[in-house]
Amino acid sequence: MNHPNEHSNWPTLIDNLHIVLAGPSHKSEDLVRYAFFESLRSSGVELGHFSFEHPHSTVPRAKVDTVLVDPMGQPTMALEVKYHRANPSGMNLPRPQLAGMFIHDLARLAAFPGDIERLALYVTDDEMASYLTNPDNGLTWIMNLQPGQTTNLTTQDIAQRSATFQKAVGDWPDQVTITCRHTADNIAGHWVRGFEVNT
Repeated sequence: MNHPNEHSNWPTLIDNLHIVLAGPSHKSEDLVRYAFFESLRSSGVELGHFSFEHPHSTVPRAKVDTVLVDPMGQPTMALEVKYHRANPSGMNLPRPQLAGMFIHDLARLAAFPGDIERLALYVTDDEMASYLTNPDNGLTWIMNLQPGQTTNLTTQDIAQRSATFQKAVGDWPDQVTITCRHTADNIAGHWVRGFEVNT
């Protein structure tokens, strides 16, 4: 299987996201995930190499959103997608919990074994973006890292956040290195971030 080139694939992903996020359909994480699937397909990934809700080999009962496999069925890329948007009812979002759930996805990626790419796609609108860019919440790196920049998250970093956040994160590896690969702002009122996760 030919690996998709993430740099050439990114413009197609952004185009797809703009279409679905600006369109009249209901917005959901599945819709964002499908936009990513379509961008990978257009980059040449064969349909038979996708594994959705792939069982995690080291975390009991856990699954990874999307895994790409080689002709022998061995994973070559693991991907988690997280989409947050304002509540249509106008009620406040449980923002510390939602932020913790995204970090939980990063931990799940970090624990995925093998010499593979571990990628996270995060898409959000103004409400969560404003929370994440508030220095008091200790998560500004999610929105502020630029392509090529990295941050290291340790158990101490997680422990400094709120109890609600920590509960959503769950178990955290000793240290995880997160590299920003791509950013895109104001895509139909959304902010898009692509990260690579390594231990």
